[in-house]
Amino acid sequence: MTVTQVQPIVDVEMYRSQGYTLVKGLFAKEEIELIRSEAKEIFASQMLRCGIIESLAINETDFTNGMYELFQIELPAFMNCGKQVQHLISLHQLSLDDRIVARLRALGLDHPNISTRPVLYFNSERLAKKEVYWRLSLHQDWRSMQGSLDSVVVWLPLIDIGRDLGALEVIPGSHKWGLLDADIVDGYGKLRTSVDESDLVTVEIEAGDALFFSTFLVHRSGTNMTDAIRWSCHFRYNNLREQTFIERGFPHPYIYHPQTDLITPEFPRRAQVLRTFGNDE
Repeated sequence: MTVTQVQPIVDVEMYRSQGYTLVKGLFAKEEIELIRSEAKEIFASQMLRCGIIESLAINETDFTNGMYELFQIELPAFMNCGKQVQHLISLHQLSLDDRIVARLRALGLDHPNISTRPVLYFNSERLAKKEVYWRLSLHQDWRSMQGSLDSVVVWLPLIDIGRDLGALEVIPGSHKWGLLDADIVDGYGKLRTSVDESDLVTVEIEAGDALFFSTFLVHRSGTNMTDAIRWSCHFRYNNLREQTFIERGFPHPYIYHPQTDLITPEFPRRAQVLRTFGNDE
């Protein structure tokens, strides 16, 4: 389906002064819903296997309740679903979309480069063993990225996210404070520096919108006060032509490595592999 829409500009002056700018309607809602639908199908397939649902054709309420039940009765499968949704082709394609790249360039990233893999979130207190998995305290993203000084986060909701669902809260202008003292906790730089929380501004946002913000912007998750799941994703970008990034040899703090042991013992057997390729031996 081809979607025709007027391309919104990016407010460069607001970004420079406030550390963030919201681009309304950057994507059609149908484009965004496709990603969420594919993510939901991954979880739903395991709900079906576990007998939580009888069909993949379920409404939003039944799906949400199924998520909570899968989390309780089959946590390993739930966690694996959470890993698989991070690798959706549609999610990765969105992170490479020209509409994002063009605005990164407009914000001053001469040569935008992906910092780390896209992240898709499905946040609810009922789907978390730790608070950090459903609500983040005040932090700056640069501490975990350690990339270019002009690095940017692009945060996109997969549904409309208002205050009740935990819309992002930011401190305008805090990107000019520089790197604040913090501890890395579960991959995020939790601030040790005291800040005035009365300066926080809630950024309510709709599916299709995109929030661009400096990795030095102080922000946190709002509190999801509903029974619904808060669906969102974010992408991180460095500038390969930023001088300090070049001088530091392009540091990359993310570590990816495979598990060496077989996750499923004695799988696969040769006969199973042969059946996959239609061989009757």
